[in-house]
Amino acid sequence: MKKPVTIAAALFLAACSRPEDTAVSVPLESPEQMLGIIRANDVVSNELVFQALSDESVMDMREQAMRLEAQGNYVAARELLDKALVLQNSDPSTLQQRAELAIREGDWPSAEHLAMKSFDSGAKLGQLCRRNWLTVHYARKAQGQGLDGQLLAKNLGDCTIIPPARM
Repeated sequence: MKKPVTIAAALFLAACSRPEDTAVSVPLESPEQMLGIIRANDVVSNELVFQALSDESVMDMREQAMRLEAQGNYVAARELLDKALVLQNSDPSTLQQRAELAIREGDWPSAEHLAMKSFDSGAKLGQLCRRNWLTVHYARKAQGQGLDGQLLAKNLGDCTIIPPARM
């Protein structure tokens, strides 16, 4: 008779206990360091490059936004990119540039969403593809769920096409 009472008491205590809170680790990199890593993966020496044609006014807005960001005027850069996205909401380069500003601002969910939208609407090759995956990785990492190292390496490798050697 003691066993059922002991088991019932143990089950009761287990049901009343609270699970331990799991702390989400803070990313080791600052947003500026993340951007440095993301943007450093722009060019692979002899890679084939695919560049989608973009609306000239959108390209001008992106260039202005880059200048504003370089001057530290992040709010104006964000507003300009948002206007460009109103004109052309699926432009992969504009989406990625806006995702990178979201990284700078610490807006991790927006950074991940915009980078994935850029990836989905882009060529899935080249520098933009690598920047997409790195942005997704750092946005998730900041939220405690970065991409597995092997998956990240595979995704980055899939973005790069080296032309065959010419004889």
